[in-house]
Amino acid sequence: FGVAVEPVAGKEGILEVRIAKFGAIAFLTLIDAPVPDHEAESNAHQLYCQGEDRDRISTHKAQILVAVPPEFTGDAAEQVADLSAPQTQLIAARVHGMLTMALSRLPGLVGYYSGSAAATFGLPFLHQVVTGQFGSTPWPLWVSAWLRPEAEGFSGYTHGLWAMGHPELQVVNASISPEDLFMYLMDTSAYLVLEEGEFADGQSTGRNAEELFTLHAEPWVVDQSVPAFRIGM
Repeated sequence: FGVAVEPVAGKEGILEVRIAKFGAIAFLTLIDAPVPDHEAESNAHQLYCQGEDRDRISTHKAQILVAVPPEFTGDAAEQVADLSAPQTQLIAARVHGMLTMALSRLPGLVGYYSGSAAATFGLPFLHQVVTGQFGSTPWPLWVSAWLRPEAEGFSGYTHGLWAMGHPELQVVNASISPEDLFMYLMDTSAYLVLEEGEFADGQSTGRNAEELFTLHAEPWVVDQSVPAFRIGM
């Protein structure tokens, strides 16, 4: 890949990583302190960071921040010049995922906190992603789905699609099981991110001919300034 690493002049604890194959520059910031305000523990994913995984997260004493700006140099800059913003962001996210997978081999690692997905993942899930159980692209590190029980059924929403250039997804009072709802939101997110899918207000969508739901454009339940599609289930 042609990887070169060197300290950033005048910036203690920051490493610049140049990856020639992608024309990308990443920054690793070493912080000798835990994530402040117990943010990592409070965002423990409800499926992928509970029990002993969450307990381990609470013991962390340091962190490594991984940042990959969606900017490219050399031949890669020419190749991405005509790409859309989501396509460019996806390339940067792939580089971020590659670095994350490399860092997952560090001794003493207890988990991974994704700012875009607003979720902390435990080591078992991170290793599932690293070993390709979700495919060759580690997209679950950038987008996740959250559920909550309602008086009737379950509601849920994605977190991270907007950062990848797509409106978020949400469901209200779905009658399907929470496991099926979670997988539906994740499968649909993968379609948008990896296959460059697009949705429109009033469109019908589903994973097969028998499973069709209507999309309704509306504000995201987490942040009203962010657009979303409510899936009518």
